[in-house]
Amino acid sequence: MPTQEETKNLEVIQEYFTEYWGKGNPEIVDKLCADDFAFPDISFHAYQHPLIASGPYVVGRWIGGGTHTGVAFHDLAVGALEKANTGKKMYFSGTTIFTLKDGLIVDETGEEGALTALQQLGLVQQPNPGKEVKYLHE
Repeated sequence: MPTQEETKNLEVIQEYFTEYWGKGNPEIVDKLCADDFAFPDISFHAYQHPLIASGPYVVGRWIGGGTHTGVAFHDLAVGALEKANTGKKMYFSGTTIFTLKDGLIVDETGEEGALTALQQLGLVQQPNPGKEVKYLHE
């Protein structure tokens, strides 16, 4: 059975996933994150997995992505996405560990399927062209 702190932390991360990642609502950051919290600007389509709490930590698994409609990327170790607004779709999954203090998110550390995203954007060759992974919500 979760402690009172774990229950509160689960609620904070569920709201963060729903409002920020799910709806792209940046105003929720002021409510749920500490002043020195940094995060990537990306939106997610699915995050329907159970959250797990242990003390100040909450772990969440997610599936995310979208359509590349923004700037080009020049800072990737594998190369650059030279053209902005390519219209290419990418979907990938990951796991994020949040650290909370006094009910606010103070750290977010994640591991995601970045290779899958890079392959979908055409920056890394697919291992089996024509047999790419398709997500159910595509």
